[in-house]
Amino acid sequence: MNDTTKRLARLAILTAIGVVLLLLGSVLPAGRLALIAVASLPVCVTLMMYGVKWSLGVFVLTAALGALLFPGAGAIMYVAFFGYYPIAKSLFERIHKTWLGWVCKLALYGLAFVVYWLLARALFTFTGGELAWYVLCPLGAVVFVLYDIAYSSLIRFYLVKIARYFR
Repeated sequence: MNDTTKRLARLAILTAIGVVLLLLGSVLPAGRLALIAVASLPVCVTLMMYGVKWSLGVFVLTAALGALLFPGAGAIMYVAFFGYYPIAKSLFERIHKTWLGWVCKLALYGLAFVVYWLLARALFTFTGGELAWYVLCPLGAVVFVLYDIAYSSLIRFYLVKIARYFR
């Protein structure tokens, strides 16, 4: 098998894994947010293996298939933030000033929160429950920081323990 065929097969498998995780996120209500966040891992693996161009392809295909097959709030969350976040994270972490990278990450979170909030309100009967957006956004920012730190740990685990098996 030549290198191009191997690459396309791996990318197809990674896209399929992302779509299956989005399916599980749309079916299982208990772990919806976690499964949608984990659905971005194939984009991250593609980014580490093949670079930004191919990881954007996996994101777009996963997002399109997820939105077509499982339309709903989960697909919007994936498209609005989680799907492309590994790419943005890698770009922001290339900034030599750590604090500036965090400012960029938090600004992206804020923008994604507003986009998701507006889309969810326009497309669904989403009211946000008892909490208003000005309460949810700062609480979400705290969760986002914890998510980013955990994601970095997961990337390190992949690089140390798993990546050698995919060469």
